Amino acid sequence: MNAKLQQALLDLLSALGLLEKPTLQPIPIRSDKPVAQPADRRRG
Repeated sequence: MNAKLQQALLDLLSALGLLEKPTLQPIPIRSDKPVAQPADRRRG
């Protein structure tokens, strides 16, 4: 209940322009395609 009230208050303040919503950092997502990886170097 307390978390819902806090979230509603934050939404209200940000809607009124009194508070900026925190921006989330982008999360890197791995693609299915392999990225150009360096060749394996074996010591001979």
